[in-house]
Amino acid sequence: MRKKEKSEKEASRQGAPRSVKELVAYDALLPGGQMYLGGDVWSVSLRLGDINYAIATQDQQLDIVDRWGQILNSVGNGVSVEETIMTRTLDPERVSAQITMAPAGDGHDDLREDFNRNVRRQLSGSSKSTVTDKYLTFSLSNSDHERAINLLNRQALSVQSQLRSLYGCEAVKLNRRERLRVLHSLLRRGTRFTFDEDDFAARRHASTKDYACPWAVDMRDKRRLTIDDGDVSMLHQVLYVSDFPDYLSDQLIADLTDIKADITVSVHLTPEGKAEGLKLVNRKIAEMEMQAADERSKNRKRHQPDDYLPHDLSESMDEAAEMRDDLKHQGERLVSSLVVIDVCAETEERLDRLVRDVIAVIDAQSCVADTLTYMQGDALNAVLPLGVNPLPMRRTLTTSGAAILLPFTTQELFQAGGVMAGTNARSGNAVVYDRAQNMNANGFILGTAGSGKSQAAKNEITQIFLTRPDDDLVVIDPEHEFTPLCMQLGGERIEIGESSPSHINALDIELLDDSEGDPIRSKCAAALNMIGALIGGDEGMDKVARALIDRCLMTLYRDLRDGKRLLMPTLADLRDMLESLDEERAHEAAQALEIYTAGSLNAFAHPTDVDVRNRMVVYDVSGLGAELKTFGMMVVLDQVWNRVVRNRAQGRRTWLWVDEFHMLFSNPFAADYFLRLYKRGRKWGLGVTGITQNIEELLLNDEARLMLSNSSFLLLMNQTATDAAALCELLKLSDEQREFFTGVQPGQGMLKSAESYIPFDGRIDTSSRLYRLFSTKFGEE
Repeated sequence: MRKKEKSEKEASRQGAPRSVKELVAYDALLPGGQMYLGGDVWSVSLRLGDINYAIATQDQQLDIVDRWGQILNSVGNGVSVEETIMTRTLDPERVSAQITMAPAGDGHDDLREDFNRNVRRQLSGSSKSTVTDKYLTFSLSNSDHERAINLLNRQALSVQSQLRSLYGCEAVKLNRRERLRVLHSLLRRGTRFTFDEDDFAARRHASTKDYACPWAVDMRDKRRLTIDDGDVSMLHQVLYVSDFPDYLSDQLIADLTDIKADITVSVHLTPEGKAEGLKLVNRKIAEMEMQAADERSKNRKRHQPDDYLPHDLSESMDEAAEMRDDLKHQGERLVSSLVVIDVCAETEERLDRLVRDVIAVIDAQSCVADTLTYMQGDALNAVLPLGVNPLPMRRTLTTSGAAILLPFTTQELFQAGGVMAGTNARSGNAVVYDRAQNMNANGFILGTAGSGKSQAAKNEITQIFLTRPDDDLVVIDPEHEFTPLCMQLGGERIEIGESSPSHINALDIELLDDSEGDPIRSKCAAALNMIGALIGGDEGMDKVARALIDRCLMTLYRDLRDGKRLLMPTLADLRDMLESLDEERAHEAAQALEIYTAGSLNAFAHPTDVDVRNRMVVYDVSGLGAELKTFGMMVVLDQVWNRVVRNRAQGRRTWLWVDEFHMLFSNPFAADYFLRLYKRGRKWGLGVTGITQNIEELLLNDEARLMLSNSSFLLLMNQTATDAAALCELLKLSDEQREFFTGVQPGQGMLKSAESYIPFDGRIDTSSRLYRLFSTKFGEE
């Protein structure tokens, strides 16, 4: 510890603090985030991810509460826990500045400006955006500071591991800079955080409190504090929950965080050792039994029945007996608890109004709130995520009762630099996702006709195109829906069909492809699947035909690799080689290919004659007839894979959207091909998106069901009742979650990103240019 901070530790804390630094109740903060609170007490803090508890199923909510109780039960003896739930208001202009796009001078700035107008309009619809951060602080007393730090670090690791199994909740241990940033955000709102470890090391007489403590704190008002930091002056009033009902609701914390204001809730929990807890309850029961004996003696003197006892005493005895049973047989522990709430505002009028709102919320949960009169300084320390609680108030609960005060509320999603899907349907905050941050970037957009799924896909395409110049974008469009957007963005539209002048060679190969070892063997396997879909029927080609075609393909590709042929082989070349074999089955295969090489369906038997170097390409396959539709989409997927291979070598990410992708699952070979592409994409920088309205048909395929259930990204737009029920069963969604994608307006739905499910409203202004560009509604194109 630094000498300066040692001197702060030794300063007297009797009476009112003599300085602002003395007011904030810690003495030293080590680089690893371990905080010394004085009196041999140390603490560490974790930043918690959120779980969408509010819209989880009832069974899931019960499971979350039970497992949170188990976490509290696992806390070591002598360790205290502080849950801190910090809600901060954000200026909509400040939020929009993190999302809006800067001009790039590439000819598309008009679209960027239209996007920016839509962002500002969407965010201005909610009065204020808020962000809620959650922290868990552990503290313990030990005269051996090394042992104290080791015990706390072990406790933090144990809880991190347990939280990870709690629906994927991530918890990150805070270092010194991060803990100071949290304190700064509470005590110095509106000022820039400047702490830097190198700068701090160079300043010999600096204290960490210099970076978190305000200039002045006015404590003259017995009911509130005024924290002054130069240009910014904020009023704080701290309340506490003085009384709880017999059965506490799980909505108390959630309802407090729903208030659009700067409110911090801290829940202090100190679990007793099991033996100590049982001894305490037995002592209390003994005291009540003595009181009951006195009451019975009085009853006899009054000629009243012996068993007549005051209602409060009788009820307390029953509760104590039940608590003793829980401690003995249910593995419960006694927990000393305190809930404190800090309300912050710039003016007295707003502070008074917010305090009334907080009291109303607490009263609605059958609790009682009181202001900590004459104790606002200590109360502020109890609110801060330090792990210190200097207040004398306590309420004894069991761990299951304390577990109801869990910190999980409404989940938010804001991944800087990502795609804005819209606003959170529950909180009004911006929903921004970045699929590249997930374990894999693959996903699906599902919805009925007219639900806004095409608009959602086009919104994503546009934002990626305008913000990520090093990413390539490819669309397979069987319904001619993406052509206007492609043209607007200066992309390349490639028309594929029987009568199209453009051609794609089904046998193109990228010899750099080492995704599955030998690129020739990999391409042969893919080509066999494509040809099987073309001439094999529902059962596919038999083994003899597959062997003959595989032999010819291997020869053609090896000759290309070895320089024996200069041009890329085509289906026509394959047919010629089959004809040259002196085998009847080879001639049969050649005859089956004739219509696709020399007949009316020879669209994919020519050398590729289109330029696909544009970073945005739309393959318009709307001109393909029913017989070539599936095969054509497989050929295009193969072309996309060749592009992925080239892009990977250049360090470029590739994004692919496949509209009406359910068609690929109507054929087992096409389904297998899509599945292989989907699985290989993650390691090769490919993000695949399937778009469809045919959910029922899709769910009939086991592989499709598996892909959906394991997907890291989903946009669930409006669904029919039947499809919604099937998706809820597959994804284990609650009735509350189903409401966000059943019977909703076009553009509304629910987004899944990794483990998060976020209800969102993605509607945009119908007068905007982007709306007209995205719309597929008849008469609006």
